[in-house]
Amino acid sequence: MANYPFTSALVTGASSGIGAAMVELLADAGVPTVVVARRRDRLEELAAAHKGVEVLVADLTTAEGLAAVAERATSADLVVNNAGFGTSGEFHTLDGERLSREIALNIDALTRLSRAALGAMVPRGRGYLLNVSSVASFQPAPKLAVYAATKAYVTSRTESLHE
Repeated sequence: MANYPFTSALVTGASSGIGAAMVELLADAGVPTVVVARRRDRLEELAAAHKGVEVLVADLTTAEGLAAVAERATSADLVVNNAGFGTSGEFHTLDGERLSREIALNIDALTRLSRAALGAMVPRGRGYLLNVSSVASFQPAPKLAVYAATKAYVTSRTESLHE
């Protein structure tokens, strides 16, 4: 069993991929973890398979969802901003509403959750923030123009916070 320097966690985008893998590692190490995503069924599967997992269904592109998660993020020792998605194709043909949701999730939600978490962690004198980015953040990606740009923001902002 791993030994982590935190006693509680909150993971966004926990219903699949990197987020689900992180939840499994944390839960298996005995770290109580709040799992956040839109897909209740997948979150409940994680909770059923692992002790100490609390389900919080939320859409981080809505004010209500973001507020609920931001409030919970203030009590976690580790906040993992993993929620995100990408849209591929010729930029001028892509759905503008989808691109707006992508920016809202990949940039705005991450920014607001980071601020909420750090607003509680800094006065406590402890805490960890992990923002999941992508190798796409290091170069323009012609058919992933918005995704690469949002991940460049995540990388740059996270490095700024580290400094």
